[in-house]
Amino acid sequence: MISFGKIGGCKNVENLPEWNLNMDSDSLWISICGELGSLLSGASLNAWIKPCFINSVTDLTNDRVIIEVATPTAYHTKTIEEKFYLSIKQSAEKITGKKCDIAFIVVTRKVEETKRQSTAPADVPKLELFKESERNDSTTANLNLRYTFDTYMVGGSNRLAFAAAKSVVDYPGSRHNPLFIYGGVGVGKTHLMHAVGHELIKKGVGKVVCVTSEQFTNDLVASFRSKMTDAFKKKYRQVGALLIDDVQFFGGKEQTQEEFFHTFNELTNKQAQIIMTSDRKPQEIQGLEDRLKSRFLGGMMVDIGLPDFEMRLAILRQRAEETKAKVDDGAYELIANSYQTNSRELEGTFMRLVTTAEIKGGILTKEIVQETMGLPAESIREVKVRPIKLISTVAKYFDFKNKELLGSSRKADLVVARHIAMYLLRETLGIQHAKVGELMGGRDHTTVMHAVEKIERELKENNTETRSKVMAIKQALYT
Repeated sequence: MISFGKIGGCKNVENLPEWNLNMDSDSLWISICGELGSLLSGASLNAWIKPCFINSVTDLTNDRVIIEVATPTAYHTKTIEEKFYLSIKQSAEKITGKKCDIAFIVVTRKVEETKRQSTAPADVPKLELFKESERNDSTTANLNLRYTFDTYMVGGSNRLAFAAAKSVVDYPGSRHNPLFIYGGVGVGKTHLMHAVGHELIKKGVGKVVCVTSEQFTNDLVASFRSKMTDAFKKKYRQVGALLIDDVQFFGGKEQTQEEFFHTFNELTNKQAQIIMTSDRKPQEIQGLEDRLKSRFLGGMMVDIGLPDFEMRLAILRQRAEETKAKVDDGAYELIANSYQTNSRELEGTFMRLVTTAEIKGGILTKEIVQETMGLPAESIREVKVRPIKLISTVAKYFDFKNKELLGSSRKADLVVARHIAMYLLRETLGIQHAKVGELMGGRDHTTVMHAVEKIERELKENNTETRSKVMAIKQALYT
């Protein structure tokens, strides 16, 4: 196994021999580290690159290889793939003079082996990725048992995606194929995809395979190394449905994209259902081939945004029911109003608060929420703010009169102020779109929906100007 010690000197490597496939993988990694030393900061190199090593190099053709890079943890893999994949790939191609596909696998080093600085190949557990199972239930399909339609909360931010998913269950392989679900972290993409998988199994569509994009790539590498490409094709092409999570990580991986292209074509030709999730649209995935973008866009593409107030409230109540937590209604409303974030972070915050309340031996109250999370005492009254006060606060912040804010002028600053006012009426006070339209001078509910979606999108994209305005106005509501 390659030692940490040898990698530690990678920035000063000189006069390395020209790479060939008989060369020690340790030397190749040292060479790659040397290239990366001139591209990355010392902190990034030490924290993310040095703990890795090359597990294997597989020669595909005369001018293409797959390099399998071992990382210490799954989190490390995710980070290095997101931030440094292209840099590693470019450095490897510069050194080898070949096209390189980089795959990642989690391998834990043994301390005693590290100390010996052994250069023996990594002792990777044998993969049973292509072992057939007699059963075809949610376990063999790699589906999360908790991720079902029954536990999926539906609101304005995911209603279209939910409807599309239900349609796939009713008409697998024909109505929306492929189904491409995209959105930010923690908004429920994976949950929805797994929910469809469970229903497709019940429907008897055939074998359902659910994997991450990383597992697909690692299976492909393993098939080349073990000369089991037929087994790989059998696993992924002889199915009734293929579900792949985080396909944005296909970007830049030519061999993976080549194989997935042919898998995609074969499955759609025989009307097997394909579902994919991503944190961005196909057009925005860097390094994704145009032919795959075209196919991804050929089905149904739906996005999932951050949950609205009612949905956040429902998520909290459902989580409380599941964990049998005792919670005051005021605490639900305060948390839902104060944390306009994704479902995963919302649930995490809620469980921390529940644990705090249990330690204190009582029910989770709004006072405990305020004290634990450091919210200003006035925020407890947030749900009691009257709509007219919110409208006046927005008008004052932008230096307008109420009648100007509610009028028909299309001045740019007024339009921005109106959009924020409508967003806050909807999201902070939980008022329905139609009622918000009435309060804002008799505007149509579709105008309100457009305004709310616009501000939500800007907040989701971390538009600092919009975020600062929204936060300043919310703070001013209680001063």
